[in-house]
Amino acid sequence: MDIEKKGELWDRLENEPERAYRAFETYRNLPSTERTLIKAYRQHVGNPEASKPSDTWSRWSREFAWRERAGAHDAHLDRMRERSIEKAIKEEAERQAREVERTRYRYNELKALSYEQAMGWLENAESSDFRPQDVIQIIRLHMDAMKAFEATETPREEVTWTEAEEAEVAEIMKEIDAEEGEEQPDEGSEESEDHSDQSEDR
Repeated sequence: MDIEKKGELWDRLENEPERAYRAFETYRNLPSTERTLIKAYRQHVGNPEASKPSDTWSRWSREFAWRERAGAHDAHLDRMRERSIEKAIKEEAERQAREVERTRYRYNELKALSYEQAMGWLENAESSDFRPQDVIQIIRLHMDAMKAFEATETPREEVTWTEAEEAEVAEIMKEIDAEEGEEQPDEGSEESEDHSDQSEDR
C-alpha cells in the first residue's frame, strides 16, 4: 500500500485516482456507526439492491486504506467538536464573568452614592426629621450591607468618632426622645378632665 500523501491523511493521496477518491469520500462521509463498504457502494452507484461492492471498490478500499483514513477523519472531527465546545464554554464563562463584574461595580457605585447622600442628609437633618428607630434601622442596613460585601469591596478607611461627636449624637437622641414624649397625650389627665366636666354638668 502506497499512501504517500499531501495534506491530511483523509485528503486525496498523490497516487490515488480521482474516481477512487470520490468513492472513498462516499465511504468516509457515512456516519461511523453505519459505515460499511456495501452501504457506501450502494449509495455511490445509486443501486440499493446491490449485493456486494465491485471488485474495483474492494481493491481501492484495501490499496488506499479507506478504513484507517476514515477513522483518522472521525478523530479529527471529534477533536474539532471538543475544541468548539470548550471555546463556547470559555466564551460563555467570560461573558458571565464580565456581566457579574459589571453588575457588582454598578451596585457598589450606587451603594456608595446612596451612602454619601444619606450621610449628607443625616448631617444636615433636624432632630424632628427622624425617629430613633429610623436611625437604628439606617445603621442596621448599613452594617448588613458592609458585611455582605466586605469580601468583594475595596476596604474603606475606618471612620472613628470623637468623644465630642458621640456626645452630640447622644444629646440629639435625648432631644428626640423628649419631643416624642411631649407629643404623646396624657391619658390620665384627659380622663380626669372628663370626670370633672361630668360633675359640673350634674
